[in-house]
Amino acid sequence: MAIDYAAEIRQVLSQANIAVQSVDERTFPGERWLIAHVPADKLLLAQSLVGEAEQHLNALSHDDENSVSLMFRPYKEDVNAETPVERRGKLANVKIDQLIRLLEARSRTSDALPSLKYVEDPRASLAAVGASRHQLIYGRRGVGKTALLLEAKRIAESEGDITVWVNAQPFRHLDAPTAYLRLADSIFSTLLKHGGSSQSEAFSRIRAESRNIVALLEEGSASGKTVEGILPALNIALRAVLRAGLMRLNVYIDDFYFFPRASQPSFLDYASATLRDCDGWLKIASIERLTKTFEPSSRVGLEIPHDASKIDLDRTLEDPGAAQEFLDHMLDSYTTAVGVGKPSSIAKRRALGLLVLASGGVPRDYLNLLASSIVQARKSRANAQEVGREDVMRSAGDAAISKKRDLEQDAPADTASSLLSALDILSTKVKDSGFSYFLVDMTEKSEAGYELLAQLVDLRFVHLIQATLSDQHKGGTKYEVYTLDLSEYSDVRIKRGLNVLELENGYWYWRETGKVGKERKLTGSQVRDTLRVAPLISVRDLLGELIAE
Repeated sequence: MAIDYAAEIRQVLSQANIAVQSVDERTFPGERWLIAHVPADKLLLAQSLVGEAEQHLNALSHDDENSVSLMFRPYKEDVNAETPVERRGKLANVKIDQLIRLLEARSRTSDALPSLKYVEDPRASLAAVGASRHQLIYGRRGVGKTALLLEAKRIAESEGDITVWVNAQPFRHLDAPTAYLRLADSIFSTLLKHGGSSQSEAFSRIRAESRNIVALLEEGSASGKTVEGILPALNIALRAVLRAGLMRLNVYIDDFYFFPRASQPSFLDYASATLRDCDGWLKIASIERLTKTFEPSSRVGLEIPHDASKIDLDRTLEDPGAAQEFLDHMLDSYTTAVGVGKPSSIAKRRALGLLVLASGGVPRDYLNLLASSIVQARKSRANAQEVGREDVMRSAGDAAISKKRDLEQDAPADTASSLLSALDILSTKVKDSGFSYFLVDMTEKSEAGYELLAQLVDLRFVHLIQATLSDQHKGGTKYEVYTLDLSEYSDVRIKRGLNVLELENGYWYWRETGKVGKERKLTGSQVRDTLRVAPLISVRDLLGELIAE
């Protein structure tokens, strides 16, 4: 007979005069979590009874393979709330409230909270990610690296593969040997769980090596020499079980760029050596500019493309039509889920295009900006019917603060201030020239200042519009074309007469700020001709001014 856990919890707590409003249940492999909601003023008392309640529940479920864990959360008792202000307009619908919550909750994916619905990027098929190959999945924050890994993991598990999920952020303060041992511990623990009570020679060896790993971690004195000494034994143990047709292991490492760049090659060398000649594969998500997979001088690490393949998820604005189609399709899954119809029913086409521009084609930024734009529209208009371009502009400006916070989190501490200074210099130069977009001579790619520009692109303060643009008057001279992020020029106080680019239905539009009617749709060669008159920015000057400061 099924156990009524909610009734049992209520019975235990009733003895302490604690009312339980509701009980939620979450199950994971080998675990059953019960979340009981109690009055806020009874929370501490309820927490003191957790042990007693768990003991009672586990005694009832002794035949259940899932151990029971209990936690309490407060709820506010009903009070006579003030009558809410009446809202009107299409955006006042309760379904729009649900959409905002959904966008904010599910725009950032994790192993604990996957995406609402995976929308496959045609440039990075799940079949490719699932191949028997070590892989590096690159892209800026929010482009969908985690969502891709999670969907690949789901498919792998449905096919019977063994999976290990690791986020590198907790490893950011560890050295390579210690971080590797943490990963090895996860791998061997997972295999032992899969092997159950097997007493076979292969699993006995796995069990013995797992104990050795734990002992080294407890000692807290792991070194490169220590790891190198145990690697052969670990590899031999894994080769006995990770065989084609027997067991396959996929190790997913998310946010690898958090791990110190100088230590990355050693970590990857240890990990790949452990899985050498095994049916076991590393799937690593990172930001390319913040990642170093291989050290040529010592030949340590994973060398692309020989040891691992590379998948690039960065959807730039080079093909605005494809970017808008992909993001609209993704957003459609959210609007459909709450029953508000197509995205165009809640936002003007120009606003949706501006969202693509403001996000630089990054899905997470796109979803978050839409949510904040809806809130902005409600705030600014009593009868808001749909999101307009001004709502997006204001939301993009507000997002600048969090984007700079992300910069400080993503970039090493010693470079964060340099990047912010470089952004200020670049933004000032471009806007003072009367534009929001600019050219960079491709011959400057080898300059140190170009690295600063590239990092600003990775961190979504600058977006690539066109990778190659020829000079009309100088044969052989080619440029890259970039635009500043919308947050850099969305302020209502921005000067009049600024040349800006906007998007609508996948097409570029040129517009001059502060002048009604000064805009035109750009088709074919008009795009190229418009970009050619943008100011030329030298990354040498950018770096020179930065050093001078």
